[in-house]
Amino acid sequence: MRIAIDARCLTGAYTGDRTYWLGLVRGLCALEHQHEIVLYSHVPITDPRVPEENRLKRRVIPARNMRWWSWKLFPDVANTDRADVAHVQYTVPSRLRMPVVTTVHDISFRLMPRCFPLKHRILLNLSVPASMHRAAQVITVSESSRRDILRVYRLPEQKVVAIPNGVDDSLQRVEPPYAEQKLREHYTLELPFVLMVGVLQPRKNLPLAVQAFAQAVLPVGLPHRLVIVGKPGWGMQELQRALARWGVQERAVLTGYVPDEHLPLFYSTADVLMYPSLYEGFGLPPLEAMRCGCPVLASDIPVMREVVNDAGMLLSPRDAVQWTQALHSVLTNVWTRQQMRERGFQQSARFSWQESARRTLEVYASAGGIR
Repeated sequence: MRIAIDARCLTGAYTGDRTYWLGLVRGLCALEHQHEIVLYSHVPITDPRVPEENRLKRRVIPARNMRWWSWKLFPDVANTDRADVAHVQYTVPSRLRMPVVTTVHDISFRLMPRCFPLKHRILLNLSVPASMHRAAQVITVSESSRRDILRVYRLPEQKVVAIPNGVDDSLQRVEPPYAEQKLREHYTLELPFVLMVGVLQPRKNLPLAVQAFAQAVLPVGLPHRLVIVGKPGWGMQELQRALARWGVQERAVLTGYVPDEHLPLFYSTADVLMYPSLYEGFGLPPLEAMRCGCPVLASDIPVMREVVNDAGMLLSPRDAVQWTQALHSVLTNVWTRQQMRERGFQQSARFSWQESARRTLEVYASAGGIR
């Protein structure tokens, strides 16, 4: 079987979408199978973590206009290459002549429209539902997201498959002295600190975390900083207003986007990760944090019950008092942090990109009518 993958996300700082392709491709290459996987992109893929092996091919189709690339160039070349199955994220090009699998991480654009700019909301609502109906199979990344898709779009149940994300084996806890040294070198960052990770956008609920940080740290004189890792997104003004309102501008460090290889440095040295998101399809930062031994405070939303479960503290994303009390408890109790670290190691071990890849291969075979 020849599998065509729209791998443009492997060529730049595409955050979660790139992490998904990278983990899946590495997982596929770690399995024993005879299938050929072809990665199509508009520029060369230079990430050294993408394996070099005979079953994995790379095809560069140059283009400056990504919509033209997606609608015309990629489908035409994949058709000419006689791919048996194509795999894309979200939008299914109508020109593809083989069965297509699409991964739809979540439908937050439909469930939380106020968290998206009007233009993005219109485009997603026009393209994604039609793509899911057109696809042979739809993969989503949690049972929670699968239930949402089935409820809203009423697709056949057997068409939508939940395959959880994994966590890469290379993501490991870094010894704190070394991690602290590197953070000083690259970010002039001093310990201790509270961490948040993710694209800075409204559904991440960052103002609540800022309020909880201020109310847990300032009144009792804790020395922690608030480190916010992630590239700026739409609605950054809300975060800036919250930092000013709660008087923590001098305590806050906004790093912007950081390379993947630096994330374990942050996870391994932070006292706690705060993840107060209002909605997620999966939520990789809590899983990555647990893998590196970082205690996790996360929203009590359905997907976090799958990903974090009882390894962290799950709190109402609307209740700042809960977050303040939980954060103060974790920051002031070494024993609590240690217990959360141990539970986090155990919980994160349940998620593997190899297992995700194995189940994805089954979806390819089903979509392509191969038994």
